[in-house]
Amino acid sequence: MVGFWRQWIARKRVCLPLGEGAELRQLTLQDVPALFELTIRNRERLRRWMSWVDHVHTEDDTREFVRESLRSFRWGRSLQTGIWLNGQLVGTIGLFRTASAEPEAEIGYWIDEQAEGRGLVTRGTRLLTQYAFEKWQVPVVRIRVEPENIRSRAIPERLGFRLRGEIEEDWADGTRRTLLVYVMHRSDFKGS
Repeated sequence: MVGFWRQWIARKRVCLPLGEGAELRQLTLQDVPALFELTIRNRERLRRWMSWVDHVHTEDDTREFVRESLRSFRWGRSLQTGIWLNGQLVGTIGLFRTASAEPEAEIGYWIDEQAEGRGLVTRGTRLLTQYAFEKWQVPVVRIRVEPENIRSRAIPERLGFRLRGEIEEDWADGTRRTLLVYVMHRSDFKGS
C-alpha cells in the first residue's frame, strides 16, 4: 500500500514554475532531510515569528509534518510546497483551507535568509493564490502576519491584498499575539 501512495503522489505532485531556476514543488517524504536541515539552520531567526520551530527536534518531527501534509492534501485541505532554487530547498509556502464560517484559504511562508530578496516568496504566493482560486474555487485567500514583520507584510501588500483588520490569537507557546489579516477576493485577483 505504501508503494501505491508513493507512485500516486509522484504522478499527482504539484509543481509550479517560478522562473529563473526556481519552482514550487509539493513536499514529499524524500524532502524530509533537506527540510529538517533548513528548519534547524533558520531556527533562531524564525523563532520570533513562528513558535512551531521549537517543536522540531529530529527528522522524525519533520517527517510527521510532511506525512500529515500529504494526508491533508489527499483530503483537499492543504498543499505544502517547498521553494526550490536551482535544485535546492530554500523555503516553504503552504496553502490550507481555514476553519472559518466563510470558505477561505490561507497562505503561510518562510524562506532561508540567504534566499531573501529574490522575489521567490512573492511569486510563489501569487501562484498559490491563483491555485486556490482556480483549483479550490474559494472566494477569498488570506495571509496573516505580525505587524512588526515588515518583510512578511510586504508580500500581500505587493500583491494587492487588502488589510481586513487585526486579530488577537493565543499561540501554542502560551503567548498572545496580534496579527494583521490581509485578504484577496477572487474578483480582485489579477494573476501573473
